[in-house]
Amino acid sequence: PESVESGSPWQAMHSTAPFTLAALTQNLKQLCFIRFIVIAFMALAVIYGNAFLNIQAQIPAIATVIGLQASLTLLTLIRLRLARPVTELEFALQLIADALFISALTYFTGGATNPFVSYFLVPLSIAAATLPRWYSASIAGLAVGAYSLLLFFYQPLSFFSHSQHGDMSYAAAQQAAFNPHYLGMWFNFIVSALLIAWFVSRMAEAIRRQEKSINQQRESQLHDEQILSIATLAAGTAHELGTPLNSLKLLIDELEYSLKEKLNEQDQRDITLIKSQIEECRLSLKKLVLTAQQTQAGEKTVVCVDQWMDTCIAKWHALRPDVRVLSDFAPEQQTALIQCDESLAQAITNLLNNAANASPGYVAVNISTSTLTLENAAADSVNITITDRGAGIPDNILLQPIRQPLSEQSGGSNKGLGFGLFLSNISINRHGGQLRLSNLAQGGAEATVQIPVFHR
Repeated sequence: PESVESGSPWQAMHSTAPFTLAALTQNLKQLCFIRFIVIAFMALAVIYGNAFLNIQAQIPAIATVIGLQASLTLLTLIRLRLARPVTELEFALQLIADALFISALTYFTGGATNPFVSYFLVPLSIAAATLPRWYSASIAGLAVGAYSLLLFFYQPLSFFSHSQHGDMSYAAAQQAAFNPHYLGMWFNFIVSALLIAWFVSRMAEAIRRQEKSINQQRESQLHDEQILSIATLAAGTAHELGTPLNSLKLLIDELEYSLKEKLNEQDQRDITLIKSQIEECRLSLKKLVLTAQQTQAGEKTVVCVDQWMDTCIAKWHALRPDVRVLSDFAPEQQTALIQCDESLAQAITNLLNNAANASPGYVAVNISTSTLTLENAAADSVNITITDRGAGIPDNILLQPIRQPLSEQSGGSNKGLGFGLFLSNISINRHGGQLRLSNLAQGGAEATVQIPVFHR
């Protein structure tokens, strides 16, 4: 089944994925620009070598390598016009292609005796700065291996050797591989490659982690601002509704007193129902204010999860008596404790309402245990799973993090999902938990709330 975690490390990582993919696309464009510069200098070097350095024999092979690299660059630019983002694997393959082109070019132009062989460090540096360590290590291994082979296998050129009397023979080229100067260049390249692959990649990973942390803090700040605006609106609404509710209660009391002799049994029941509904509204407003005060102060109570869940279901079922609810609490949950406040109970109520809207004839609640992983730490958790047999959750909701209320156009309120799901997610995250939404293979959907177990 399809699933997405909200508030989890997996989601935190993938929530920044679009920014990472966009950065890789820009990096590939910059790589193409670098290639054009290198190709231009190569072409000038070939013209110079043909005129002054007697390299006519190697020109067809060199021109073929340059032509292939230019063709790859043009194809890459055409590919970048597509809407599909560049992945890490694709970018790594582009850098590997550059390393292979360098190997081919230096093979025909003196091998390790060609100073251009140090250009291997360019794709390696780019990989270390932009890709995970595994990719940079692979490219470093390829570069070191190619450099080592080019010490012994290449087409020798006299102007890159110590001999100034015609082209070197192949035997002389093999002997030149052990020249202290070339061995020193080779050893320096290995040290440079290892330093870049290790330290630069570690520094780049540290920068990426810092950017990820900044993005998470920015997202958390936006959530806090949204909560503050909602809380301000709720407090103002509670204050405004208090006066008309009190007036309605007084009017109903006066009406009941003045018409006491004329009311029949049905009228009396209606007035009693109106008074009870007004009282429910008053209690809801008081609970709203109390919840806001507890949330602001960070106050939470420790409850036994099965008793707390029974209370949540009972309160909710009183409002939705037509819905059939099945509950299955695992035996080990008899003593499991969690920390919560009224906002978490409201989150459960919202999820139950979503399930009931999708499947009025069947809503199941299951409680089990598992391990919750947050911020590279594992802890025991209680899983509260709410299942329905409805049409399922729309893909556009499953495939995106719950960062804002869902509109009707996105399949939100008209499907029983929307603002309540957004607020539920915030409340669950504030309790150190996760909300996972998924569609079931046999039909229907489930919402799983993971809350850390409280240990005294």
